Amino acid sequence: MYDDMYKDLYGEEYEGNWYSVIPLIFLVSLVPLIVYGKAMKLTGDYFKYWNGSSQSLDFFSYYKGIWIMVFTIIALIILGVKLVSKEIKIHKNTIYIPMIIYSILIVLSTVFSDFKGISIWGFVERYEGMIVLLCYMLILFTTINIVKDKAAIKVILIALICSALIIGTIGILQYFGHDIFKTMTGKKLILPSQLQNRAANLKFQFGDKMIYATLYHYNYVGSYMAMLFPLTFTLFILIKNKFYKSIMALVSLLMFLNLILCHSRAGIIGGIIAILILITTLRKYFIENWKLTAAILVVALIGGVGFNIYSKGMLKARIGSLFEDAESLAKASNTSLLRDVVEKDKSLQIVFSDKTLKIQSDNDNIIFKDDKDNIINTERNVQSGQVVLKEDKFKDLIIDMEEYSTSTGKKYTMNITRGSLKIPLIINSGHFSFVNEYGDSLEIKAAEKWGLEGKEKLGSARGYIWSRSIPLLKHTVILGYGPDTFAAKFPQDDYVGKLVAYDTVSMLVDKAHNLYLENAINIGVLGLISFLAMFVIYFMSCAKLYFKNEFNDFYSIVGLAIFIAICGYLGAGFFNDSVVSVAPVFWVLFGMGVSVNYKLKNNRIDKENVN
Repeated sequence: MYDDMYKDLYGEEYEGNWYSVIPLIFLVSLVPLIVYGKAMKLTGDYFKYWNGSSQSLDFFSYYKGIWIMVFTIIALIILGVKLVSKEIKIHKNTIYIPMIIYSILIVLSTVFSDFKGISIWGFVERYEGMIVLLCYMLILFTTINIVKDKAAIKVILIALICSALIIGTIGILQYFGHDIFKTMTGKKLILPSQLQNRAANLKFQFGDKMIYATLYHYNYVGSYMAMLFPLTFTLFILIKNKFYKSIMALVSLLMFLNLILCHSRAGIIGGIIAILILITTLRKYFIENWKLTAAILVVALIGGVGFNIYSKGMLKARIGSLFEDAESLAKASNTSLLRDVVEKDKSLQIVFSDKTLKIQSDNDNIIFKDDKDNIINTERNVQSGQVVLKEDKFKDLIIDMEEYSTSTGKKYTMNITRGSLKIPLIINSGHFSFVNEYGDSLEIKAAEKWGLEGKEKLGSARGYIWSRSIPLLKHTVILGYGPDTFAAKFPQDDYVGKLVAYDTVSMLVDKAHNLYLENAINIGVLGLISFLAMFVIYFMSCAKLYFKNEFNDFYSIVGLAIFIAICGYLGAGFFNDSVVSVAPVFWVLFGMGVSVNYKLKNNRIDKENVN
């Protein structure tokens, strides 16, 4: 394992014109760094399915999407020129079959979608519609056929690592409370001239010890680092040159710290999956080099313990919640404080995990009962409107009620609070309904669901999202609802479910928090199958090439590093979605992985023919 990716970077005559991959360089390095404000006026479906606001000020997605399109077009032009001039030939690869099928299904899902605008351009603050998804496929195709030599691979990886260093540094500074985007200088840098007057009042949602870097959300930092840490760590392990090995050690350490400190459990899971596959592949190496293995474990342990102490146990609690969720999933116990809210015959039944409260409207009078229909005595403070239930087991409920007179009788507004749970109600002519922060009356009804009963809070409410998303699949076997239309098709009127999962009715669910479920709903189950087929073909190739490899040449080292990075991203994808901040990096790396495997396979065939 002598060869390393940097050794002959400046001393070797390039095999090809590396500048032909400049668009790909920008896709992996520049696009993730873009943070710039775009004010959008929301109309039509965008307004209807957003959070009630008619304006959106996007910093992390809109311009990333635009530049993805621009660099994809430039890359296609370069590919076309090279094909016409016969500088390159198209690789023969079975992976094109699922790529083409997936692309066709993206287009058809858009054509037949009820939400054409969203399907084409993407949803608010996501912008990952049909055009961007097709760009991903074109990026994959272009990368496979343009990245054919060491020079191209090196320059893309170096650009990616340099960009990752910037993102990682911004992330660590954010963790320590030095967020450039919260400074006046930073705000002015990311606001266009016509919005400079908003700088003083501009606030980002994340508090102390939270890393979102330039990627919009800590979950997407997790997906990014689930690729970059395994990638750089694998290169660190296999590079022989001590100088470059030291550099990669520092880079992978920075990526590791961002991975564990960004609080993305999805990223941590993806990273663990990737490293386990790496250990399986290089098990002999780790045993033979046990001193290096021990040193790595000690550094990881010291870093984890040190930052856990600094964060006052926050890191341990976040990672520990993974095991708590796994334990809760295995048990039959209910993880939610609230189980159900049912309206029937001028009465409301609120089912908690440990008790049931019934509220009845009787001739414009409000009566409270327990689960056995026993009337609960109450005491009401007329000035504050607070109602006290005179029974011990209900003493943890805070009930605020106001009474109004209308032409049809009495109308009540009621807020029932228990801990973080808040149930806002309107009672009008004996009819109960929820009410949102805008004063809108919301019907109380049950949404269709499948599985995870009582587990809605698992994985930051992913249990709820998945249980309400799975029933949608029966309508998307062939075609999906359209790219990025998840928010429009998710049962947003499932206010009971939102109370169970989020303790509030005012929650917009705009993504599936699962890369595969997202594809099955938006593109269709057939689309998901074709999506997965690409990776099955790639993984089969990797299994043949790497599991019994000595890793003593440039291509096998880089190929393994990319394979491990792909595993990290796809592992995180079980709990995260695709997003324009991270996906371009993934698709370029995936294309490079396919191209490197193609070269390794041909080299092996050539050697066998010589022998």
